[in-house]
Amino acid sequence: MNQQFRGGVFRIKQAAQYLGMGESTVWRKAKTDPDFPQPIKLSERVTAWRVADLEAYIERQASEVSA
Repeated sequence: MNQQFRGGVFRIKQAAQYLGMGESTVWRKAKTDPDFPQPIKLSERVTAWRVADLEAYIERQASEVSA
């Protein structure tokens, strides 16, 4: 992971690209998958995901596949 994003946040387009899925899939997973990272509200109209939460989600998914 690029060091500039450590401790940062991704908006929906960045999060979707990082996870390799569509934006609507990210929103759907956030609503229906209890293991999926939840977005945070930065303001009334701005929602984002913590990069660290997305990294942890990817690691969990990778460990489940390799187990």
